[in-house]
Amino acid sequence: MKRSITLWTLFATLMLSASPAYPFGKNKIVYDRFEWKIYHSTHFDVYFYETERDSLQKVVNFAESAYDELSRKFNFQISKRIPLIYYATHSAFEQTNVILNFIPEGVGAFATPVRNRMVLPIDMPDEDLLSLIKHELTHIFQYEILFQGRFGQELRIAPPTWLMEGMASFMAEDESSRDRMVLRDAVVNDNIPPIDRNVQGFFAYRFGHAVFQYMLTRYGWDGVRDFIYEYRNTLGSSIAKPLKRAFDLTPEEFNTQFRTWLRRQYLPVLVTKGEPTEYGRPFTVKEDVRSQEMMPAPAPSGDLMVALTTYKEDVDVVLFNIPKREMFRNLTRGLPERYEYIISQWLTTGPVMGRDVAFAPNGDQVAVFVKRERGRNLMLLNALTGRIEKLIPMEGVEQQLNPAYSPDGTKIAFHAFRGNQADIFIYDLSSGEITNITDDAFYDAAPVYSPDGRSLVYSSVVDGYAKLFRLDVGNPSARYQLTTGPSNDSDAYFSPDGTRVFFTSDRQTSRWTAEAAKLFEMAEGRIGGEERSEPPDPANFAAYNIYSLDLRSGDVLQYTDVVGGCFTPVVFIGAENKEQLVFSSYYKGRWRLYTTTTDKQLFEAETTVLPSEPMLAGERTPFLPPVEVAIDPEKIEKYRSLRLFVDDVQVNAGVTSDQTFVSRSVIFTSDMLGDRRFIAALDSVSTFSNFDLLYLDLRRRLNWGVRLFDDRTFFIEQDQQSGQLDQRLLYHQTAALGILSYPFDRYHRIDLGAGYMVREFNFPFLDEAGELAFIGRKDDFPLASATFSGDSARFKEFGPIDGRRYQLTSTYAPDLDGGGTLTSDFVLDFRQYMQLTSRSLLAARIFAGYSDGNFPNFYYFGGLNTLRGFDFRTFAGSRAFYGNFEIRFPLVDVIATPIIVFSQIRGSLFFDVGGAFFDGQNFTFMRDGRLHDAKGSVGYGVSLNLFGLELHWDFAKRTDLKDIESGTRTSFWIGQTF
Repeated sequence: MKRSITLWTLFATLMLSASPAYPFGKNKIVYDRFEWKIYHSTHFDVYFYETERDSLQKVVNFAESAYDELSRKFNFQISKRIPLIYYATHSAFEQTNVILNFIPEGVGAFATPVRNRMVLPIDMPDEDLLSLIKHELTHIFQYEILFQGRFGQELRIAPPTWLMEGMASFMAEDESSRDRMVLRDAVVNDNIPPIDRNVQGFFAYRFGHAVFQYMLTRYGWDGVRDFIYEYRNTLGSSIAKPLKRAFDLTPEEFNTQFRTWLRRQYLPVLVTKGEPTEYGRPFTVKEDVRSQEMMPAPAPSGDLMVALTTYKEDVDVVLFNIPKREMFRNLTRGLPERYEYIISQWLTTGPVMGRDVAFAPNGDQVAVFVKRERGRNLMLLNALTGRIEKLIPMEGVEQQLNPAYSPDGTKIAFHAFRGNQADIFIYDLSSGEITNITDDAFYDAAPVYSPDGRSLVYSSVVDGYAKLFRLDVGNPSARYQLTTGPSNDSDAYFSPDGTRVFFTSDRQTSRWTAEAAKLFEMAEGRIGGEERSEPPDPANFAAYNIYSLDLRSGDVLQYTDVVGGCFTPVVFIGAENKEQLVFSSYYKGRWRLYTTTTDKQLFEAETTVLPSEPMLAGERTPFLPPVEVAIDPEKIEKYRSLRLFVDDVQVNAGVTSDQTFVSRSVIFTSDMLGDRRFIAALDSVSTFSNFDLLYLDLRRRLNWGVRLFDDRTFFIEQDQQSGQLDQRLLYHQTAALGILSYPFDRYHRIDLGAGYMVREFNFPFLDEAGELAFIGRKDDFPLASATFSGDSARFKEFGPIDGRRYQLTSTYAPDLDGGGTLTSDFVLDFRQYMQLTSRSLLAARIFAGYSDGNFPNFYYFGGLNTLRGFDFRTFAGSRAFYGNFEIRFPLVDVIATPIIVFSQIRGSLFFDVGGAFFDGQNFTFMRDGRLHDAKGSVGYGVSLNLFGLELHWDFAKRTDLKDIESGTRTSFWIGQTF
């Protein structure tokens, strides 16, 4: 039976169903071998691996303490034990398969409503770990109270981010001085959003925390609980009804009262503290770019300085001219494939303390830690060219931070974890030897060498506060605590003569307290017609500022007094042989660098008493949680992951253009740790059904799986004599496949597959007249495939912006009946993205498919996102290729109507070219300067985002490279562009 090539456009390729290759994407790799165990405590099933057994007691104590506190505050009990899965460090936590997407270092932990799991690392001070567990456990209480233990309820209620994360922060009492800085800055600059806006990002935590703190202050715990339970009874994400029922307020009334309360809380800040420009002159990268700059490190000469900046939207190391306060050169220029990103507190990771970049004493080299594969590497850059001189992996340590050169340039001190312990280490640049110089049970970070190299000053957590310590490098057991009291002191840096230590602190001096007392009294009176019952919390004003400590006299001087915060001071000899100070400061939602001289201290010195003797062993005591329980070894058992749980069920249904009913149900299951997964996709089309079953084992770096599917597709053909529509089989295939996938690194992977297929389909061939015809065929055969893929693409909210993606797939099947090769296939899909501006790019794609053998496979394309200006799947052949070249650019960011919001409205200009043919057909790409058998098109397109869907309209004209046809062909489609 002959059919035209147009009819062939309805056919589907067999190779896509048979190939076991994974789609594009960077690789999430399980580097370590985790031997999981379970401990059953009163309220938790604690999952830990054997090397972390020593931390079990602490984690159980903290978890039970958190449950005891939260169950009383919520007045609620959770009936089943809560799965708590913990990892030693963040780099181990990133390997979890509970969720399959990448976990950036800025994500400290997470909880899932599916089976109420808590997943977290424990690489932090004990006080912070208890707060983190309370934060994630609050989410579990939210899932039980708001969703009543049913995952589908989350979709129905859809609570805003500020409510979920703000409540968790509030209940955990995890707000630090750095966190309050962000809210204080927003209040002072009048940037507080209304409560009915879904605030996103880090500010959602701070805003939400303040909302619940206000509810507690105004209405007590009963009011907080009333709001939570009223919200549970509300359909949808609106907070208007819960506010009305709990407090008899409209959102507008609540906003007014809440903002008034916030202003009263921060009234002393408005009067007593200033902007950073009052204390220093700012550095500039580009006048028209609102970038972030932080972490300064001066060169020995005093005229150059490195720092971290986001002026090109990634974190880069840049060189500044200090006298001009201008950027001199970018040393890293984005994200090369040699590393993933630069470790930068606040920008790519959560804030800890200390600096993230260091200048070598000879001025030739810059040191910074970068994220790379399993953990972090020490990267040494040429200070003038930016060339990477060394990328140094460090065995036995993790979560490295705070590089600091020794004065002779032979060593680098840094903070890291070894096992469960956060210490200061020294790396010998010549031998590669790593020495743990503090080696204690306390959290140590932010080291800096004295100018003579004989001492190290660092911060160590004492009773929940970071305090400055000094140790002798030659006798590290001799340690002196330099600062005391209820404040955080960190980011130490020596003056050039070594007599003073500059540092950042959130201390509130007695001078400030006395000055603020009158303002407290004012705030307690009648302001705005409403009586205040209590004064503002003094913790709200604990702003980080720059201080110095004289190591001879104990005098403490203050150099800044800002609304936001000042951090990472560095001091050096600058112009006119004066001592110069550079620091980073946060104000109006932005980090910038400022410079001043050190002779501009603000107030009279406050004198402290310096220790004359080192601390005695045992003088410091570890943190003790409110609840301590005894570990019963009988309750520890080996984790067996044979049981699978339903994670999610997705159901879609519809009617096709020929009135055929279609539906698809997908069931996702996994074990508790997500390491073993089973996915069942069930399709129903009219009177027949398809199934696709996939089992994956993700416990090791080498993933393996098994796939079994039965797939049949029909098409509608009109009988030329009767005119009736007949349903005909396009193909029917059943196969069982084994899958292996091995990632070489984060960007490159090989996928292997082998199996057996049984199929029935219409095979294309050229008859004696050279016309395309089809013959019914049934066969069965083994097949094997291999795919090598790479993916370094980087994305923004609208899609890829830079990098490349490619896949090269080879598939082979022997002919069991006729001998030789049934089909041998090679497919290349290559995509390149070149960023032009912040949101525009040049995108290119090359696709090529080649199939040979006794019964080769075939490929098809045309229309939509392939060769535009031609009908859907117009081109088909056993040899096929096409290329797309586009310039993509923004048009309008947002068009908001009272009902619908259209976002990411973008445009494109494109050129497409391609062709396809079967073996035996003559194919000439060009003739006489024109496309001959190949076809081309040019045009433009418009796309936008609506309800999370990408909508595309393309307008194309056909071209042979010399002439452009007059007719414009328009197509509309939904989906992601290449």
